Amino acid sequence: MTLNIEISGQYRITSDSMQIVVQRKHTVDPTKSPAFNPAKHSAEVREEWRDWKFCGKVEQAIELIARQNVLDSDATTLTELHSEIVAFRREISRLMRLVD
Repeated sequence: MTLNIEISGQYRITSDSMQIVVQRKHTVDPTKSPAFNPAKHSAEVREEWRDWKFCGKVEQAIELIARQNVLDSDATTLTELHSEIVAFRREISRLMRLVD
């Protein structure tokens, strides 16, 4: 059985037989591809999950996601950044309570 836990809408923790896999959500617009042919391909924009990082433990995966959220933040003050970190921790806590 594999993990399939979505975190904060942009990340998902999955697993294979050897490791924990962190995936990121990507929006794909097929019309931007140089190989796009409207006669052969759908022009529908879609979202897909792509492998991003590999970890040995779930805790490492959560830490990677938390760190990336800080790096991707648009915060302009420490207060805003702190609020985002607190919101992420609450989301993780909420998900952990669902497991208990």
